Amino acid sequence: MKKMLKQNKGFSLVELLVAILIMAVIAGTAITLFGGVLGSSRENADKETAENIKRAILTYMNMTNDTNLNCLGMSQATPWTDSKDLIKKLCCTIEIADGSGGNAKSVKFDMPTQVGTTTIGEVNGGDATDINGTYHPFIDGTKDMVPKTPGKAGWAISIDPEAQVIKVETADNSSDAIVKFE
Repeated sequence: MKKMLKQNKGFSLVELLVAILIMAVIAGTAITLFGGVLGSSRENADKETAENIKRAILTYMNMTNDTNLNCLGMSQATPWTDSKDLIKKLCCTIEIADGSGGNAKSVKFDMPTQVGTTTIGEVNGGDATDINGTYHPFIDGTKDMVPKTPGKAGWAISIDPEAQVIKVETADNSSDAIVKFE
């Protein structure tokens, strides 16, 4: 009987501590690597969203001939517009029609059905060169257009209407999340 008890040995305390230490080192390394991948994926998502916003603005400018974004209620005279307003309007169906004042245009913004059909506003602006018509959303309004990188407050959009060059970057604080004409 004594011989059987001597053969049934377990792990010593030192062996268990070494095994736990090895597992802790492996877990720490995995968590560190995962954190880096998560951060870079958020930055890549922000770059893709910025590129989508840029494409939407350029497409709008080319389709409507509204290079100064007057029909969207923006102008070079008021260059510090909140970028959320521009993005929200690009998520709408935009209807541009001749206004009652000759050259002035009447512009109506309707959210698509999947977002919740509502008129979010109307603008009287634009000029005779803007093309009348109904334009479907340039950005999918069901997607979240907020930057994913922690500490970023919105989008800083810089527009050169003559050269049609647009830069979209993440903004560190809400006072920098504006549309600026150059």
